[in-house]
Amino acid sequence: MKVHPLEIDLAFLSDGEMDENVAEHLRWCARCRSVATDYNWLQGEIESTLAAAADTADAPRPRWCAVQSGVRACRRRQTVGVRISSFASVVMAACLMLFAPGFLSPASATWMTQPGLTVLPEPSIAPISDERVLPAATPTPDAFCEEATPLPTPAFVLPPAPPRVEG
Repeated sequence: MKVHPLEIDLAFLSDGEMDENVAEHLRWCARCRSVATDYNWLQGEIESTLAAAADTADAPRPRWCAVQSGVRACRRRQTVGVRISSFASVVMAACLMLFAPGFLSPASATWMTQPGLTVLPEPSIAPISDERVLPAATPTPDAFCEEATPLPTPAFVLPPAPPRVEG
């Protein structure tokens, strides 16, 4: 290989990815071996710095167990609530059937007051004179037509044109 490999290829050598052409080039080129060694040293320094920073950083302990127990407790409360409301509904229905007099008996229908028939009065319509009424037309009161004045139509104005820049 007469041309030096790219620096990215030399940087990947520390990851264990070695091409045959790059390995052969490194046997005779001291410059590329030096660059590859520098990248290997740099990667080691970065890894040790990150490991030291990770050891000194205060990280909260995972609270996954606490979250799971909270979810389980919520589900238990919901289940208990459903059971209690179902039980209360059954007890209330039983009490109504046992203690309310005539709750389900046919005689209870006679105890209820029946609504009376309500008759609405006929609407009163004032007679309309034949002068103003056209066949199949709705009469319009004259008072509204006389008082209404048409509004003036606004004049159309062009919007201002942007200034021209000469240059």
